[in-house]
Amino acid sequence: MEDSRKRDFVQAIKALWIEQKTRELLYLEALKKDSMSPCRRILSQGHVSALLFQKEIKWIYDYFRCFLTDKELGDTNHITARTALKMLEDVEEKEQIATCLKKIEAATLKLYKMLRTHVDKDSEARLMLDEHLVRISEFYEALSKLEVGTRSRIGYIAAA
Repeated sequence: MEDSRKRDFVQAIKALWIEQKTRELLYLEALKKDSMSPCRRILSQGHVSALLFQKEIKWIYDYFRCFLTDKELGDTNHITARTALKMLEDVEEKEQIATCLKKIEAATLKLYKMLRTHVDKDSEARLMLDEHLVRISEFYEALSKLEVGTRSRIGYIAAA
């Protein structure tokens, strides 16, 4: 792997790892909210997927490790995760929580698409990334429905 591609790959892996950590923490925080009781299933699935995907991203990193060194990844700073958690701590409405989670899913999807360009199309790592993309897209859609469902109910109440 040439140096510039290696550097891009390392940055993509690092960003995706941080994003998955953020997903893990946000879904866990959302699970603590009383207002999210009806959505516990999707939130639990999001949390578990974040944990699983972190392990699989580590596998991809380990697979390419012969080209990389641990120092290139550096310290994965969790400032982004803390900032996102802070936003979610003060929110109780399902619509707002869904919006916050949907934003993190959109950012995660973007990072996966970027990382895919660094991995061979026929590799096992690419298949894994594609599976993650499909699953995260499903979470994004479910959160979109939750967000829209709450808005449409508000519209009906206002019309009455």
